[in-house]
Amino acid sequence: MNDVLLATALLSLALGALSGFAVLTCVDYPEKARALGVINPMRIRQAHIDWIVMGTVMVSTALAVPDMPGWIYALVMFGGVVNPLTFVPMAFSKTVDTTQAFRLVSLVSFTSLSLGLVLAAGHFISTHF
Repeated sequence: MNDVLLATALLSLALGALSGFAVLTCVDYPEKARALGVINPMRIRQAHIDWIVMGTVMVSTALAVPDMPGWIYALVMFGGVVNPLTFVPMAFSKTVDTTQAFRLVSLVSFTSLSLGLVLAAGHFISTHF
């Protein structure tokens, strides 16, 4: 499971790097971004930053706690993947974040990541001290 989290983390970092081109487009060529349907370029930047942050969080967690139970890996991975993705639809819609489905996905994702990281920390502490 550790290798799966590391692979997911590296993919997140790669998406963060590649999404820099989308940020560049929004900043330097806003008319092209609008033509592609981007109505809120700040959300593109948020996704870009969050892919990098979540990739770093997942790498750090996998390397620091390589022996945690699989279900904790799953919590961290789900939140680490879905959190940045929630910014993408908000770049193309001003109302998607008001829907019940979007709010539920956001809540579950944030809760999953938060709980997973707390449990990973607890697992590390309980097995090393």
